[in-house]
Amino acid sequence: MSKTKHTEALSQKEMQRLALIHVQAYVGACHCRSRTDVLQALAQWEEVGAEMADFIRHTRIIIIH
Repeated sequence: MSKTKHTEALSQKEMQRLALIHVQAYVGACHCRSRTDVLQALAQWEEVGAEMADFIRHTRIIIIH
């Protein structure tokens, strides 16, 4: 069985850049036609992010290396 190589987490700047790329792709995939559409799409993105963060905060996670 081969071991997976542990890589370090991205820096905050790298995380921000990656997040921006994905948010832009998400907004594009939502076919937003107005500022209101974009704001609605971002509100949904934010809600999902908050739910995921809450899940991570309150769930016992075991990481096996």
